[in-house]
Amino acid sequence: MNTSTEQSASPHRRKHQWMGAATLVALCALVLPWLLTPSFEAIESSGPTLTRLPEPPALGVAPTVEVTPPTSADSEKLDALLNAPMGDSETPSFVLQLGAFKNRANAQALADRVTFLDVGRAYIRVDGELSKVYVGPYVNRESAETAQKSIATQLSVSPQIKPYDVREDGQS
Repeated sequence: MNTSTEQSASPHRRKHQWMGAATLVALCALVLPWLLTPSFEAIESSGPTLTRLPEPPALGVAPTVEVTPPTSADSEKLDALLNAPMGDSETPSFVLQLGAFKNRANAQALADRVTFLDVGRAYIRVDGELSKVYVGPYVNRESAETAQKSIATQLSVSPQIKPYDVREDGQS
């Protein structure tokens, strides 16, 4: 005999239990987010009120600047400065030429190795079939000689010190 505390495991009863559980899960998935979502209208209306910034104060009349046209003496001075050599015989600029290669990849490999020494900017200039590797420029011969010694000891390369003119050599 079956008592009221015993439950029979009939297939129909199990099916109804699963259907009930699935219904509860579906209701929770649909209804709970709707219940827990805040009211965005309330958030927007409770925010701070925005006001326009005041206009900047008006300044007086702009001062007039008197411009004088350049004279021929000024243009002669400018031409003399542009055509003068960089520095004088005592203080010219210098670069170090590390090597010249027919193969551009070899020149790039040397330039990459020099970059890690932190002695100046390494760059490659193509001159005909040769790719030349330079480091610099240096503002005086002493700093160029210091960099030359550093490169010679660390890379076993014999750099040559060459004069540098930014108008001729400045485009890399």
